[in-house]
Amino acid sequence: MVISDAAVPFVARGGRVYGRQVIAADLDIADGEEVLVVDRNDRIITTARAVL
Repeated sequence: MVISDAAVPFVARGGRVYGRQVIAADLDIADGEEVLVVDRNDRIITTARAVL
């Protein structure tokens, strides 16, 4: 899951990822699945559990 540049500092400090912050995601992500959260340059920011 790729998040917006504006969200990176907030999420990196432990903030939640909200739908409006997501700019790209794999369509095969299932509810409850653990996903990597990355920035536009594919740097890992954190992991998250998908809630769909």
